[in-house]
Amino acid sequence: MANQPPNKPAQEPDVEGAIRLLRESSDPQLRQFVAYLLGQTGDTRAVEPLIDALQDDNVGVRGAAANALGTIGDDGVIPYLRPLLSHQNPQLIVWTAFALTRLGDDHFDTITQALESDDVDVRRSAILALRQLGDRRAIGPLIALLGDEERRFAADSTVDEAVTQTLVILGYNIGKLPPRS
Repeated sequence: MANQPPNKPAQEPDVEGAIRLLRESSDPQLRQFVAYLLGQTGDTRAVEPLIDALQDDNVGVRGAAANALGTIGDDGVIPYLRPLLSHQNPQLIVWTAFALTRLGDDHFDTITQALESDDVDVRRSAILALRQLGDRRAIGPLIALLGDEERRFAADSTVDEAVTQTLVILGYNIGKLPPRS
């Protein structure tokens, strides 16, 4: 036991540095990732920069910012999110509806309607949003996607597999799993 290093305290996230990256990086993938991470910190210092990111030229950054704002939980952002529900990009609509629903402005039906999209990316975004919400109202609409073998790309899991994982997380045993002992 004498050879073990002492326990290091958890390092606080560099929220200010992340905000600078969100505002200044020319790389949209980096901005998208940073927006997501800012949401995970739960730090309210990120609210204003994330509201600004809702106007980003890249729709992925906008969606990550919406998701992050829903995760942080400040319902004062609702008026900034609502206009995105009429955006032409269906994935952005899913993430906006997710954020609004988390903030108490229920757009659960908007998310479940996205499960019916012909676009596999939109269906997968809706599945992930429903998984993160953890709302058992999603069970019925998700069951309708069982058997959907479409993938976003060759190495990706199928829609069916994503639905199965989400149903299990929601506490629904679809019969594909052995009974728990």
